[in-house]
Amino acid sequence: MAGLERAEVSGLERSELARAFAGADTVVHLAGRTDRLGRDAGDSPPSFHRANVDGTRAVIEAAADAGVPRVLVASSVKAVGESNRLPWTEETRPAPRDPYGVSKLESERVALATGAERGVEIVVMRFPLVYGPGAPANVLRLVSLVARGVPLPFGGIGNRRSMLSTANLLAAVRALADTPGLAGEVFFVADGVDTSTPELIGMIADGLGQQARLFRAPPGLLAAFGRVGDAISCLVQCPVTSADVERLTGSLMVSTAKLAHRTGYRPPEAPRDGWRGVAQWFRQSRR
Repeated sequence: MAGLERAEVSGLERSELARAFAGADTVVHLAGRTDRLGRDAGDSPPSFHRANVDGTRAVIEAAADAGVPRVLVASSVKAVGESNRLPWTEETRPAPRDPYGVSKLESERVALATGAERGVEIVVMRFPLVYGPGAPANVLRLVSLVARGVPLPFGGIGNRRSMLSTANLLAAVRALADTPGLAGEVFFVADGVDTSTPELIGMIADGLGQQARLFRAPPGLLAAFGRVGDAISCLVQCPVTSADVERLTGSLMVSTAKLAHRTGYRPPEAPRDGWRGVAQWFRQSRR
């Protein structure tokens, strides 16, 4: 895979997509509707289905029309579920819990089926939280809180979460694109080092050149706070919900053993370096 070229196409017209794909040997399909667009952004099951399922089908059909032999499809760990106590592998049975996760699992199945029908090699990549310079939504909110010196109640949290820096994501894409014989395969992609919330906040603070401000709050109190947010979110935009609390206190780990074994993938960037890059970007963007 000599190089990557970005293509943005308005709508899902197969002819327009096929023109954008002409001459490519691999298409990396990263577009879709995420679960972080806000409660007023039309995040209904039909909207997720149109973007994530119908969009994926259109991309693969267009790739076939353009003669592209391989498509890498970005999916999410949420296609499998929300939390765990032991790392998931590709053999773990999926059990998505929200419309976004359901749509991502369905998009995986549609991708694999459409690829088999049209003679396109499909490789599915399941990503956890992706972070890097320019990261939006929850990453930006957390970095902003740390930068403002807000005391955060996660000092006693002992969770573990898999994450993925943009540098490691790119390395995985290259490894998968350059490795033959992966048609129909699914891979978890991550940094390979699981991080607790206190460790994460510490890395962000270190990158900002300041001390992390953490205190201990009982997990039950944090969960109750999230439920209050759930109850009033139908009336006002609440900054914290149960889903937010779960992301910061629960564990969600994946194994990258299959990816490493099949492609030789080795993450080039350590989490501390990745989060330092996020912190530096944040500081520069606020000047």
